[in-house]
Amino acid sequence: MRTSKWLILAILSFALALISLDNTIVNVALPSLQEELGATTAQLQWIVDAYSVLFAGTLLLAGSLGDRFGRKRILLIGLVIFGLGSLAAGASPDANVLIACRALMGIGGAFIMPSTLSILVQTFAVPRERAQAIGIWAAVAGVGVAIGPIAGGALLEHFSWHAVFLVNPPLVLIVLILALRFIPESLDETKPLLDLRGAALVSLGLIALVTFIVELPDGGLTTSTLLAGIAAAILLITFVWWEKRAPRPLLPMSLFTDRVFTVAVVMVGLVYFALMGALFFLPQFLQLVQGLTPLQSGIGMLPGAGGLLLASLISPRLAERFGARRTVVTGVLFVAAGLVLMSFVEPMTSYPYVGIALGITGIGMGLTLPQATNAVLSRVPKERSGMGAAVNDAVTELGGSFGVAILGGVLAYFYRVRIDEVIDSAGQAAAAIPAQALDAVRESLASATVLIGQLPSDIAIPAKDIVGGAFVSGMGWALSIGAGVTLLGALLAWRLFPQQLERVEE
Repeated sequence: MRTSKWLILAILSFALALISLDNTIVNVALPSLQEELGATTAQLQWIVDAYSVLFAGTLLLAGSLGDRFGRKRILLIGLVIFGLGSLAAGASPDANVLIACRALMGIGGAFIMPSTLSILVQTFAVPRERAQAIGIWAAVAGVGVAIGPIAGGALLEHFSWHAVFLVNPPLVLIVLILALRFIPESLDETKPLLDLRGAALVSLGLIALVTFIVELPDGGLTTSTLLAGIAAAILLITFVWWEKRAPRPLLPMSLFTDRVFTVAVVMVGLVYFALMGALFFLPQFLQLVQGLTPLQSGIGMLPGAGGLLLASLISPRLAERFGARRTVVTGVLFVAAGLVLMSFVEPMTSYPYVGIALGITGIGMGLTLPQATNAVLSRVPKERSGMGAAVNDAVTELGGSFGVAILGGVLAYFYRVRIDEVIDSAGQAAAAIPAQALDAVRESLASATVLIGQLPSDIAIPAKDIVGGAFVSGMGWALSIGAGVTLLGALLAWRLFPQQLERVEE
């Protein structure tokens, strides 16, 4: 009996949810990791970014491997790598080992994510059904990212940070069994050659680029950051040069001459830039500034997940009725509006205001992502759907990685600019704070919180007020810049995004 296409979609969504959750499930554990493993601010960023960087760097190769050797096979390999990486991460003795394990998990995720989307494209041949399936896929991807903090918070409420990673292997085993039983194999019957040179160039280039972006705000333009930037430029320029000459390019550069493809890729990147940047800040704000538990801060992210889920499911219908362009532009404007609202948050801002801002942002993302993803895949030949899915997913991860790196860097810069002003204005209250605690306060919110927790309450309260004020100031600037970038994206979509989407071969 032939397996129902909707059952296949459910299994693919289960696999996708695992790796989407892992994008942010670790975020609520950052304060615990800082305290128990002694992680620095840079290490905390790399615990988040190592997953995304290796994910993005491996995606194009993984997508091409799926087209060449079988998309189901690559999905199964990815699940095994992801499960083993999670097991090792849960046993990590220090921050550097954890970063390495997160990188391994990123490689596993890179094999999983494009496989789910390319199998979906092969399974749903009817355009309307495919648009609905992509809407569900985008909803699962976005909601997985958004509810990651809730899952992480629930685990941290009852267990240590190790549980955030050890929960994955049993779930991976379930998906493996279902995938083996129900998902059909598919591949490009022409057995295309693999562009290994291109894969090496783009992977190393992206790793060097994000290293440069992450390290620059904290370390400045040192020799190592400068070398990383130069290496990124050389590798990525060489990649573009090679792809124009390769017999079977990993990423045909001709795709970027297609206006629809290019603007859709930009929209996907912008939405995840905003999403991951906001999700890096808000759990820290809710826990370390407003004093919520990890579970409470995770639940506090729920309006964003709910808005994204509902909007993703209705996005295909809205696009059918009002046009893809109007749907995308409206969505991006909602994202910008939510970021602007969040930029005005203060240490004592009531939660309903934060929740409304998150909900508006989630609705905008849900309206935008299904249409942008469908547009990317509509411009790629069906037999190369693995490559097309990999491009979409790589931009997703890069956008999120840059969101954490760039907006996190903006926050760190303005935090340090503001902190001395706040200390001076505190007067006698600041003078009573020990010098060691003041040094921690100047470094970051996370490091300050650990030491403040060891101070007497009469000193700890003013110290907490100082760091909270500086943190929200930096967060406000970062979110304002994110909103400005998103508004530029809305203008781009209005001018260039198509009103209706059709596949290139249809």
